[in-house]
Amino acid sequence: MNRVPAATLLPLVLLLAGAAVESMRLPALVLLLAGLVASLVHRRRGPEEGTSRAVLVWAGCLAVALNMAWTGVPLPAFARDLACADRFAPFAALRIIGAVVMLGAVAVLVRIVRADPADLGLRWPSRPWLLTSLAGLPVIAVAAILLGPILAKPFFGPVSPMPRDLGSLIPALAFAVANASMEEVAYRGALLRWLTPVTGTATALALQALVFGLAHGTGTDFTGSPLPVMAATAAAGLILGAMALRTRSLLLPIAIHVALDIPVFYGKVCLGL
Repeated sequence: MNRVPAATLLPLVLLLAGAAVESMRLPALVLLLAGLVASLVHRRRGPEEGTSRAVLVWAGCLAVALNMAWTGVPLPAFARDLACADRFAPFAALRIIGAVVMLGAVAVLVRIVRADPADLGLRWPSRPWLLTSLAGLPVIAVAAILLGPILAKPFFGPVSPMPRDLGSLIPALAFAVANASMEEVAYRGALLRWLTPVTGTATALALQALVFGLAHGTGTDFTGSPLPVMAATAAAGLILGAMALRTRSLLLPIAIHVALDIPVFYGKVCLGL
């Protein structure tokens, strides 16, 4: 892996701190925003290559920090008091709003850093990969729904399975599409793609997977050690990142992520998290 340039260490350290410590996410977000503004001012005064690359790193880290900060926003008090099934709509709506905010912020960042959206993987893949994405989603979703509660029990305790009411699939899919889209655009889009020119592909791939794993190892919902979950999530980040690079599109990573997030929806809603 390439050595990470010293000029990019500060935004990466701030991002890793926010990923590892939940209480640091909002401060990290504010500092990353300030760092991006400072790097833009510096670029305006002297647009050398190093300054432009620093802007990319600050912007990529900021996109992920915004995603992490939003996922920590709790349900409104009225929604927390609802019965399990009645929380479906508010829980899904909160993540949909987050996805709109996140994707809007990335659109602004794309303009700021003078990037092409297609460079982030916001493009259609080739026809074989498109068909793979469409065929793989239901297969992986069924496997995740059946195996998810069993695999999650050692780490989270008893997890609610999918109820027999198939109508609950509507908010579950809405949540999964919103969550998968915002995370894939942040991690495998902005962070991976904007780190690559600075650190090299292998290092960028490893760093986004590390942050992805750390970000999923915090919270109060763990009843067992979070380390296996963090390791598995980091490994998933590596695989999804490799897919994004191979297909030059985020569609296949998003499809797989959507399938895996459907059982996550039921567990989180019915545990009141």
